[in-house]
Amino acid sequence: MKKILFAAWLVSDILAISAQDKAVMEVNYETRMISDSLNRDKVSVYASTLLCNNVESVYFSREAQAYYKGFSTATISTSAGAIPKYPKSVGSVYRTKEKLWASLPVGKYIFTYEEPQLKWEILNETKDLKGFKTRLAKTTTDTGDTYFAWFTNDITIPDGPFRFKGLSGLILEVYNKNKTIEIYATDIKKSDELIEPLNYGNDVKTKSKQQFLEARKNYIENPSMYNGNLKVFDSNGNDRTKMMTERLKRVNVFLD
Repeated sequence: MKKILFAAWLVSDILAISAQDKAVMEVNYETRMISDSLNRDKVSVYASTLLCNNVESVYFSREAQAYYKGFSTATISTSAGAIPKYPKSVGSVYRTKEKLWASLPVGKYIFTYEEPQLKWEILNETKDLKGFKTRLAKTTTDTGDTYFAWFTNDITIPDGPFRFKGLSGLILEVYNKNKTIEIYATDIKKSDELIEPLNYGNDVKTKSKQQFLEARKNYIENPSMYNGNLKVFDSNGNDRTKMMTERLKRVNVFLD
């Protein structure tokens, strides 16, 4: 009955909203990332929120939203006093109709670029997730990685976490082939919150995704390049820039 009532108000709101900028639904996701496939116990966990209606959505972290809007309550102490704590995750994705814009960090800069749409293959597997009947789909990204997604046609919004959108229903779970990146919906609820892209203030607007990929490649090879030529030192004053480079080379990235 709960599922039927949920579907009833959702369909009603979807029909009422066409190109408005208010959400009909909020979906909270947990992302689990393993940076080293040989050490699967070392996991980074991130919380993100999806606000969506049938034509528009934004995927972001609440921590980053508070930071860039200037009302973050998390601070760190410095010699100059308390300053806002930099968010654990700052990336976001904004969708409007058929366009998808991703914003991701490269060093201290945020790069914004248009993501290509994914092409999905619907598989035969089905299972129940959070009270919804779901089907399994598969895609290969433009950078060659394979992902699987469980989606439900009980919620007919073609959306999901990060760039994983474009199916006939909401994606509740997605993971890559090696399961070093896994994203799970933890909470689904009604919302009328405003849908708007995160305002980073001075993000770098690229002409193509390739420019972002090139910038990220350069940063991995030389971390000081996008940090104002800042080198990385440990507490004893030893130069650890090369160690940072090696660590970055092992880090999983979403869009791959």
